[in-house]
Parts: sequence; C-alpha cells; structure tokens
Amino acid sequence: MLDPIGRQEVLDTILRLNREHGTTVVLITHHMDEAAKADRLVVMTEGQIIADSTPKAVFQRVEYLRSVGLTVPDTISLLYELRQSGLNVPLDALSVEECAQAILHTLRDGADRKE
Repeated sequence: MLDPIGRQEVLDTILRLNREHGTTVVLITHHMDEAAKADRLVVMTEGQIIADSTPKAVFQRVEYLRSVGLTVPDTISLLYELRQSGLNVPLDALSVEECAQAILHTLRDGADRKE
C-alpha cells in the first residue's frame, strides 16, 4: 500500500539488510519483478508449495505459473512471447539488461548462421 517511491525504499532496505548484513528476509508478494530479486523463491497456491528454487528456474515455467493464476516478470513474459513467435531465446533473463543481452545474442547468432 505504498507509493512507488516508498515501495522502492522499502525494497532497497530489505535487499541491503540481506546482502550487507546477511539477514534472512521473508517477503510475501504478488509482484513478480520483486520476487525475481530473491535468492530463493517458494511459490504457493491453495496452501501448497508448487515450486521451490531460484527465480531463474521457477520463472521458466511460464505456462504452469499462468495456469495457477500467477504472472512472471515482464522480461520473462517478453522472452516467452518471442519464443512463441519462433525466436529461440532463453527464458532465464530476469533483469532488463540480461533480457536485452539475451535477445541481442540470439539475433546475432541467427545473423551469423545466415551468412
């Protein structure tokens, strides 16, 4: 229930506590872009654990997550749609930078093979 600036300040503080002080933080969220920053992701539905792994591993299961009413980070959603359109991109790029690099790498590989 925070405004975007307040939300970012809270998330930055949580990440700093974890990274700099080794404090374990349990964050419950429906915001997948926030969940993507975790070291470990436990996904639950109807009181049952349906996934427990790294965000990169969990978010590759796009169709399964959507089937239980969850979303994926915007970067994964973009890569998934590109893959559905025939571009062989990986589904493990969580940050915008990783996503851009994955797309660029895939496009360059495709161009190299056509020459």
